[in-house]
Amino acid sequence: MTNSLFATFAIVAGIAAALQATVNAALAKQTGLGVALIINTVVVLIGSIVLWAASGAKMSFFPAGTSWTLYLGGIGGLVIIATLAFVFPRIGAAYAVALMVAGQCATALLIDHYGWLGMPYEALTLQRVLGVALVIAGAVTMRL
Repeated sequence: MTNSLFATFAIVAGIAAALQATVNAALAKQTGLGVALIINTVVVLIGSIVLWAASGAKMSFFPAGTSWTLYLGGIGGLVIIATLAFVFPRIGAAYAVALMVAGQCATALLIDHYGWLGMPYEALTLQRVLGVALVIAGAVTMRL
């Protein structure tokens, strides 16, 4: 796969995140935040089971030697889904996403620089820091 295809996938994920947060916020308004999160989780679970089955349904969910930290993704998902469903109607979709992307960029910069959680090392450079600073400046500018 080419880098442009990976970039396209990342853009599609961004579109999906904004749409997901929007519909979750609207659903939470109708049903309450807890119910909206349960519905979202059930849909994700069903989709995950289908994907798992389609990929060969390997039975080893907890391979020996796997660090417990690698199982924390679900907590991150819960925080993302719940927080965005809560803040979208309060601060607006664009500003919420801009702040989320700024947080993602800053954290990803640290993950790359230190090679955390098995990610490949990519040095902290002035260009990369400037890129994150511009994203943060863009988020701040949206609220001026």
